[in-house]
Amino acid sequence: MDAVERREEILTRLTSATAPVAAWSLGEQLGVSRQVIVGDVALLRAAGHAIRATNRGYLVARPSDRPRRSVAVQHSRAEIPAELSAIVESGGRVLDVSVEHRLYGQITVDLLIEDTEDLTHFLARLPDSSVLAELTNGWHTHTIEADSEQVLDEIEARLQALGLLR
Repeated sequence: MDAVERREEILTRLTSATAPVAAWSLGEQLGVSRQVIVGDVALLRAAGHAIRATNRGYLVARPSDRPRRSVAVQHSRAEIPAELSAIVESGGRVLDVSVEHRLYGQITVDLLIEDTEDLTHFLARLPDSSVLAELTNGWHTHTIEADSEQVLDEIEARLQALGLLR
């Protein structure tokens, strides 16, 4: 299989996947290294394919008609579990985290935390990782989505009650 065919196959596999697919897994399936897959995905993204990179692998971004909102928060590292739990337990999905950096401007990272399993996986990796908000004294925003504006209002109320909403 040549590089063009491999990229087409990556796109096919990601499009049909219902969960993120790790680069090492794609590499194993297609007989190439993880790094080759990373390069192929970068080329696919540059060509305009809506592939999102998450902490659990790649997936194709699908349009959503669910209500979305950006919430600005500020808190310590220790409050991350409470913040994300409040969103997920209320029925929200955390799409990303974004900070405004003095030098680099806006930095946004996909999170795609939509249920307690995703949250548990994310929080398990937290002790061994640095977090984006450490660059900005805990100030950051999340794009969240939910089934209704009412659920988004409830999420904001919970974040406000926790003293995190800014």
